[in-house]
Amino acid sequence: MALELKCDRTDRIYRPPEAIDGHMIVTTPSSIAYQGIKLVLTGTVTLQPSIKSVGFLESLYSSIKPIQLVNKTIDIDSHGRINPGRKKFPFHVNLDFPKGEIGSGLLETYHGAYINIQYVLTAEISRGYMLKSISSSLEILVEGRAGKIPRPLGHSHSVYVYITQDTQKHSLLPSICSGGFRVVGRVMTSCCLTDPVVGEITVEHSAIPIRSIDLNLLRIESITLNDRSVSEKTEIQVTQVADGDVCRGIPLPIFLILPRLLTCPTLSSGSFSIEFAIAITVSFEAEISQFYGDSSSLTPKEWVALETLPLRLLR
Repeated sequence: MALELKCDRTDRIYRPPEAIDGHMIVTTPSSIAYQGIKLVLTGTVTLQPSIKSVGFLESLYSSIKPIQLVNKTIDIDSHGRINPGRKKFPFHVNLDFPKGEIGSGLLETYHGAYINIQYVLTAEISRGYMLKSISSSLEILVEGRAGKIPRPLGHSHSVYVYITQDTQKHSLLPSICSGGFRVVGRVMTSCCLTDPVVGEITVEHSAIPIRSIDLNLLRIESITLNDRSVSEKTEIQVTQVADGDVCRGIPLPIFLILPRLLTCPTLSSGSFSIEFAIAITVSFEAEISQFYGDSSSLTPKEWVALETLPLRLLR
C-alpha cells in the first residue's frame, strides 16, 4: 500500500492567505479498511547552534525548542474502506497564520545552516487497533506577498567599494603590498529577493597579476537565549566575476541570482535573526596561491584582498 501527497501547484509555492488544494492518492493491491484519514499542516522554526557554540550555550542547549508557527489538522474522512486500485481524496487547507511569539507569523520558507523555517503537510491513514498507520509528508514553500512588507524609501540602492592594501584588516604578502593595487566599484546592498544583485567592479591598478575576482554570498544566523546570543557566518554560494588577469580600467558587470531556499527577507526576532552579506574577494597570482584554490571569504588568505558589505533582502 502506498500513500502520496500532491498539490495542485507543481511548484508548491503559496502566499498567505491563499489555500492549499491537492489530493491524497492511495494505491493498494487489496481492499483495506480505515478508521480515519487526516491531514496536518505544521510550520516550525528549528534552531540548531553549531558544534562550536554548544560549549558557550551548554547550560541552555536543552532549552532550544522549535518555535511553532502553525499547526492545523483537517479530518478528511472518519472511516470507510478502500477498494483495490488507486483512489484520490481531495483536500483544502487555508494558509493563514495567527499572531504569536514572533509577531505576525508570516515567515518565508528558509533552509539555513543553523536556522530552518519549514512548512510540512502530513497525511495519515489510521487502520485501527494493532495495525500500523500509514503516513506521507510533503514540504510546501511559503512566500510573502510583494508590497505587503513595508520597505524603506530608496530600498534599492548601491554603495561604492574601494579595495586597496590600506583597507585590509588581515596581512598580505609583501610582494602585493609593495606594488600596491586599487579596485573600485559599486554593488547593490538592498534589493528584492526576486531581483538579482547587480553592480560593477573595476581594477584600476595592480602590480601583481590577478588570479580571479569572486562574489561571495554569506548568511549570518544568530540565536539568542536568556540574553545570551551566538552568531555564525556561513557561505551560501560563490559567483566568479572574472577569471585571470583582467584589463585595467574596464568595468566588469556583477549579476548575482539569489538562491530561493537559501535566502529569505532579512529577519530579526526576539530569539533569532537572519542577515546576509556580500564579500568581494580579489585573488592575486602569488606563488603560494597555486597550492590553495579556496577563495572563501570566511578565512582570509595572505594573497586575497576583500571587502564585505551587508545585504538587506526584502520581498
